Amino acid sequence: MKFSSILEKIDDEYRMSLDLVGKYEDGFRNSVFKLLDKKTEKNYVLIVYKRESGIQQTINNAHLVAKFLSLKGFPTRIPIKTDKGKEKVNFKERYLALYNFLPGETIPWEAYTKKHLKAIGKTLSNLHFELREYKEVENLTLWRDLVAGEVKGMKKYFREVEQWIVKKLGIRNEELRIRKIFDFVMELDSNRAQALHYDFVRGNILFSDRVLKDNTYEITGLIDFEKVCLGPPVADTARTLSFLLVDTKFKDEKEVVKYFLDKGYNKRGNNKLQITNDKLKMLISYFWLRDFWKFLLHNPYEDLYSNEHYLRTVEKLLEKGVLTKVS
Repeated sequence: MKFSSILEKIDDEYRMSLDLVGKYEDGFRNSVFKLLDKKTEKNYVLIVYKRESGIQQTINNAHLVAKFLSLKGFPTRIPIKTDKGKEKVNFKERYLALYNFLPGETIPWEAYTKKHLKAIGKTLSNLHFELREYKEVENLTLWRDLVAGEVKGMKKYFREVEQWIVKKLGIRNEELRIRKIFDFVMELDSNRAQALHYDFVRGNILFSDRVLKDNTYEITGLIDFEKVCLGPPVADTARTLSFLLVDTKFKDEKEVVKYFLDKGYNKRGNNKLQITNDKLKMLISYFWLRDFWKFLLHNPYEDLYSNEHYLRTVEKLLEKGVLTKVS
């Protein structure tokens, strides 16, 4: 599909005169572009969504949560309505949606300072605090259903390819340890379920270089609410922490936990995490194991040796006794 035809459709639907400024890195299911309105010299973001099962509900859920948080003062990307009041446009096997432009930059995890760690901990805590009051939850996927599907998929995959993991990667799953992790996650108390971002990671957080009074960097943008689901805040927190512990490679685990969780989430944020360290570690190990599974599913095994995130994830799983090396 030619981008010129997309731009023509957007101009017509939104009654604007837009030019392409540049293209952002493609996401899992969409393409993202920066546009400029030639009349007002105002920037916008255009997302071209892939047509797939459930995508309309996914977009609707993301829009509802982002708009709710925007009203609470969070810098979220919210949809611009067309001339006819629609939030998305159906066009040639795609959905198109225009959004406000948010300033700031993403930064690599390895460049995160203590101020960055405290900022994302504080912001995630405040996000969880406000989302306790979010009521449009009837169409959100349940986190426990997501986990049930993942556990089923992992069990089947590891059973079928275990010999190849051993032969080609030189590692073996510790079945007893993995079974304990699966049992723990499946039994995690979801009675306090609420809306979660569930993708609060590097590419979805925009920073400025301004330092706030609480000694954290200013977060100027929170984007991509497509994975929003209904579950316990500890799952959202552990998901972000699992990424941080792998990717902030110039800080040790205790330092990352201290500044993200203790000094960020619990001290500077409005929500408080209620879970023991042992249970939190178990949940983090689940997310590392899930990432390991996804790496194996979507990449030729031979290519994994050049993937730093994979190598560091395996290193963490080896440290925790979830995987063992085979001589």
